[in-house]
Amino acid sequence: MKPTVNVLYLPGTNCQEETVAAFAAVGATPRLRFAADLLAGDERLDDADILCIPGGFSFGDHLGAGAVAGALLRSHLAEQFETCRTRPLIGICNGFQIAVRGGCFGRVGLKVNSSGTFRNEENQRHVVDEDNDSPWLTGLGGQTLVFPCAHGEGRFHPDSTAPAEYRVALRYEKESNPDGSFADIAGITSLDGLSFGLMDHPERAVDREVRLAFFENGVRAVR
Repeated sequence: MKPTVNVLYLPGTNCQEETVAAFAAVGATPRLRFAADLLAGDERLDDADILCIPGGFSFGDHLGAGAVAGALLRSHLAEQFETCRTRPLIGICNGFQIAVRGGCFGRVGLKVNSSGTFRNEENQRHVVDEDNDSPWLTGLGGQTLVFPCAHGEGRFHPDSTAPAEYRVALRYEKESNPDGSFADIAGITSLDGLSFGLMDHPERAVDREVRLAFFENGVRAVR
């Protein structure tokens, strides 16, 4: 059987088609899970091998990017979301913001870009950390991957008073940090490597190998 991927669809999600296509291209069976169906009990969030939270503007970014969706995952869907965190999970852009607010990475935040405005960079460069052994990053350590940046609240900001509950996954190249993120961090994983969050959009990459690299690794991890 093909590995299954639940792609969470919330009001305001807009990157689901590209994300579903990427998972399908690497041999998975992706299926959309609509928030209304989850809340009604008609579907479950945790009945797949992988959970993906794609990009967009969930709930219109009211109260802050990812705030409403993150609260939903911590309350009405808390038990199912906790189960998902024991398996590979990827949050992309708004999905990363949701995962942060859902508690996947400890006391970190994603704040308004230091420029104070939305940044849209078609050819943003990302360097994959060489020491992170997350299954999402297998075989990619040290590589520079080019894919689009498109966000207004992506400035990574850890709480320096709390122990780190994340590991660096991606960094922007020096002098090309689009949002002012601390230490040029563009993506992180949980300590166990299962949860992966990144601000930019590999599913939109022009290069097919880059577009599919993370998704292929995630699927390979559950075969």
